[in-house]
Amino acid sequence: MIVFATCNRFPDPTPSLDLLLKALQADGVDAGFHPWNHADQRPFGAADIVLPICCWDYQPEVARFRAWIDGLDAAGVALLNPAPLLRWNLRKTYLLDLAASGLAVPRSFQLASATPEAIEAHLRRQGWQSAVLKPVSGQGGAGVLKLDLADRAGWDLGEQLGAEALLQAVHPEIAALGEITLVFVDGEFSHAVQRRLQPGEWRANHQYGVSVEAASVDAGLIATARRYLDAAPSLPFYARVDGLARPDRFLLMELEAVEPYFYFELVPGTAERFAAALKRRLR
Repeated sequence: MIVFATCNRFPDPTPSLDLLLKALQADGVDAGFHPWNHADQRPFGAADIVLPICCWDYQPEVARFRAWIDGLDAAGVALLNPAPLLRWNLRKTYLLDLAASGLAVPRSFQLASATPEAIEAHLRRQGWQSAVLKPVSGQGGAGVLKLDLADRAGWDLGEQLGAEALLQAVHPEIAALGEITLVFVDGEFSHAVQRRLQPGEWRANHQYGVSVEAASVDAGLIATARRYLDAAPSLPFYARVDGLARPDRFLLMELEAVEPYFYFELVPGTAERFAAALKRRLR
């Protein structure tokens, strides 16, 4: 039995997960879904494999979500991706690890406590006029702030005040380039989509009106994206590599290895490809 973890806020399958469930069931695989934060945890304990790919409400209670992963891992439940990789990817400090490996990511600084004074000091030290502040664990752009030095007096950090955070350089070219997303399954490239931002927007997230379409990518870009997977603690069974395909080089924005959306509905055959790879893991 394969169980896909959803969440109490969004308990039902997305179009992408629905295609995946149908592909598995058509291939004779027993598969279902259940919210990770539901009171009844028995479906996970009875599963052969659990994939937390639709756990989209954990940001307000990251510690609980991490404890859920730890509990399944301690109970011997097979998680895909494996628990150590999930824990690593839950914290955006993984970007610092990738940078230390020589891979291109936005220049980033870990703040133990986000305060206007600490942020201003970093901006002045780097010579930046603006920066992006992100929760160290976050989803879908929630809590992400763009801070301009010229507006220093009006900064409102909200829930970020005093919290651990990541401060990053702004890359305004995302407005024109959009974001390219490459999906990998069991180490192999599956498909790609292009996400285009709304005019005046700087966030490539669904709730900010991003449009998405299937995309073609060349072998060079696929090889570059694969290097980010190779630098992770272990090779992910599934991962999404999101970044800017700039003329000079690819710049990673996010490596999604916990709960990425796969866009199976945009590229025919990709749900079946994922299902076939997952079925091999049952053997």
